[in-house]
Amino acid sequence: MPLSPAPAEPQKSRAPRSPIASISCAGSAWISQRGQESAVFELLIAVIVMTFVIVVGFNALDVLNRKVCEGQMNQALENIRTTVEEVVNTKNKANVSFQLPACYPEKDSHLRIVETDSAQQCSALCGGSIGRCTILTFDSPTYVESKCLRVSSATTFPEGEPCFEDMFEPQGGYRISNWKSPEGIAPGTYTLFKVSSLSSTRPEICAFRRV
Repeated sequence: MPLSPAPAEPQKSRAPRSPIASISCAGSAWISQRGQESAVFELLIAVIVMTFVIVVGFNALDVLNRKVCEGQMNQALENIRTTVEEVVNTKNKANVSFQLPACYPEKDSHLRIVETDSAQQCSALCGGSIGRCTILTFDSPTYVESKCLRVSSATTFPEGEPCFEDMFEPQGGYRISNWKSPEGIAPGTYTLFKVSSLSSTRPEICAFRRV
């Protein structure tokens, strides 16, 4: 006897999607998108803040480095000033070193001993009311400093007689330097020696630079 086909199961009807579920899914997608946008925005803010901190840090280091160089240069000027005054006024011989701080390019920086007739400058640096004075001055593109040299304006730094390079041992180890020359004082280690000359009554200082 032939088998009769089994009756087909009735298809279940799909329940219609709830409007609340649709809104919930859309809301989740919107929240996810907003979260991504917020993360990008926070990253951008972090990068900006970090860049600002780095720039401020480098500027602070630059200022600190400049102040250190200015302090070193000011100390070098003070050492030279004191040594010159002692040799001219009280002592006959002294050693002094001068090294240019790394902040200042040698070709654009100059250390000089100059005479000035500016009463205003002399009064500001040396005090009192004087019409002429001797000044130790340093100038570079980023720093300028001057100090009063309390020595006779007639003081000279001869490059010849009575200063001779063989006055000190070892011979050939020193070069005479004129500290009042327009080229100024070159970095180095110096021996300053006061000489007495029968042909001159003005202070004469031999500046020997070690080579």
